[in-house]
Amino acid sequence: MKTVAAKADTAWRKSRLAARLLLRKESRPLRPHEQALARRLSQDAEVTDRLIQQALYFLGIGPRKHDFDQKLVGGKN
Repeated sequence: MKTVAAKADTAWRKSRLAARLLLRKESRPLRPHEQALARRLSQDAEVTDRLIQQALYFLGIGPRKHDFDQKLVGGKN
């Protein structure tokens, strides 16, 4: 039972890290080591879109979620 909880906790931590990288990408270009980490997290099966979305709300994106999405998708990558 503890391994399941630990695994879920690991996925949540990775997703929060991915969300922080997205927030950084919104404000400034990512550094090479941040890009490498983002690439690794994007290929990780534990890091799901839903967990990243929850992490973004946890980090306070809330009411500006739509503008945030538009800036990331429509803006510079």
